[in-house]
Amino acid sequence: MRNPQGLPVLLVEPDSESRSQLIQVLMKDGYRIDIAETQAQMLDRDNWSDYFLIILEHDLPDGRIDELLPLLKQRAPHAELLVVTSQHRIENMIIAFRNGIADYFVKPIDPDLFRASLKRILQNRTVSSELRQTQAQLKAIVDTAIEAVITINRKGLIQSFNPAAEKMFGYQAQEIIDQNVSLLTSLPTRKHHDEYIAHYLETGESEIVGARRELQACRRDGTTFPIELSVTDIPQFGIFAGIIADISERKQAEQQQNELSRAIAVAGQQERRNLANILHDHLQQVLVGVRIHLDIAKNDTKDEDIKQTLIRADELLNQGLEITRSLTAELNPVVLHEEGLATALEWLAHNMKERYKLDVTLDLDRRANPQSETTKIVLYECIRELLFNVVKHSQTDQAHVSLKHLPNQDIEVTVSDQGIGFDTDQLDHQLSDASGIGLSNVEFRLSLIKGKFWLESQAGQGTTAHIIAYLNSDNISDLKGD
Repeated sequence: MRNPQGLPVLLVEPDSESRSQLIQVLMKDGYRIDIAETQAQMLDRDNWSDYFLIILEHDLPDGRIDELLPLLKQRAPHAELLVVTSQHRIENMIIAFRNGIADYFVKPIDPDLFRASLKRILQNRTVSSELRQTQAQLKAIVDTAIEAVITINRKGLIQSFNPAAEKMFGYQAQEIIDQNVSLLTSLPTRKHHDEYIAHYLETGESEIVGARRELQACRRDGTTFPIELSVTDIPQFGIFAGIIADISERKQAEQQQNELSRAIAVAGQQERRNLANILHDHLQQVLVGVRIHLDIAKNDTKDEDIKQTLIRADELLNQGLEITRSLTAELNPVVLHEEGLATALEWLAHNMKERYKLDVTLDLDRRANPQSETTKIVLYECIRELLFNVVKHSQTDQAHVSLKHLPNQDIEVTVSDQGIGFDTDQLDHQLSDASGIGLSNVEFRLSLIKGKFWLESQAGQGTTAHIIAYLNSDNISDLKGD
C-alpha cells in the first residue's frame, strides 16, 4: 500500500472543533493539509490536480455541497471525496453516494473508523493506480501489435479496435465501436453470427472460442479476405477477445504451391504416357519384327540345335513382349481413357491376380465415371497404390474394391481387406516410414483433385481405405496428352 506521508488533502470544514479533530488525525498519518471554511475559499484555488482527497462538511456557511459534488469531480478528477455532516439525513447520504463519494461520516467522528476509511481509500487508490498502469501497458502492447485485436461484449458489440484492426479492415475505431462485430464477417456468416454467440452463452459449445480457425472476413469496402481467428472468452469482464491475422499472402503461397504440385503431376503423368507410347509404338514393334525374323530363321534352318536355340529365343522374346505390354498398360491404361474407370478397374483386378496372386472382388457402379481425365487417372492410381499396400502389408490374398455414385454427385471409393490391420494412432509414424510412402502418394494425388482420404483399421481386423472425389471437376486441369 502507498505511504500517505506527504499526500495532499483539502479539508473544507467551518467548525473549528471538528476541523481540529480531523487535522489531528490527518497529521498523525503524515498527510499534507490545505484548509478552507467556505465554498468560496474552497473554489478559490488552481491546484485541483494535486489533491489525493477532499474532505467536505455537507453544510457550509455559504451553501450545501450537493450541487458542488459534480463540479468537484470535474475539477479534481483524480481526488477521492469524503463527506462529513452533523445532520444524519438518509436523502443527503443517497445524493452524496450517487455523486461518487468514497465515504460518508456523521459527527461526532470516531477517529479509528475515520482512519480505517482513509486506509481503505488509499488501498483502493493504490490498486486503481496499479490497474491503470497495467491497463496502459496492455493498451501499449495491443496498440503496437501486428495482429488485429478486437474485443466485443456479450451482445456482439465491438468494445475495442486496435490500430492493426483499423488498417486491416479500413474502419476507424471511433466509427466501429459499439457496432455489431458481424459487420466484419462475410455475408453467409453475418446472418447467423448473433445466433452463434447466443448458442455459446447458453451451452458453452463453440467451434471458435478457445480454438484457431480460418474464416473469410469483410473490409469496409466490401472486399473479402482470408483470416486466422483466435477467440478467448474473458467472462470476468464480460467480453470476448479476438486476435486476427490476415493470411492472404499465406493462402496465395499455398495456391501457388498447389498449382506447382499440379503442374508437376501433370508433367509426370505426361511422361508416363509418353513412355507408354514409346513402349507401344516403338519397342513392341521392334520386338514383333525380331520375332518375325526369328520365325523365318527357325523355319529355314535344318540344324536341330540351332532351331532349338531359336525356339528358346522366341520364347524369351515373347516374355519380353508380355512384360512391355503389361508395363505399357500400367503406365497408361488405354482402357481407362477409352472405356472408363469401372472397366479399367476390372482390368486392374485381373492384373493383380495374375502378377501378385491377389484376388480382388469388385462392386462397381458404372455411373461413377468421372468426366475429368485428371480425376479418372488419380482415382485409378490411388486404387492401384492401395491394392499394392494390401499385397505388401496386409498378409492376405483377398481385397475388395467398391465404386459408388453418391446422390450429391460425388464418387465414393473403398478399398478393404481382412488382413492384419494396424493401430491408426500410429498412422503419422507410419507415414514417415518407407511402409507409408504409398499412403503419402495417395494423399498427394487426391490433393490435386481436392479429394478426401481416410483410413479405418484395427489390429487383427483388417483395413478400409475411404476416398471421396467430385464426379465433375471442371475447375481441375486435365492430364491429357497432346
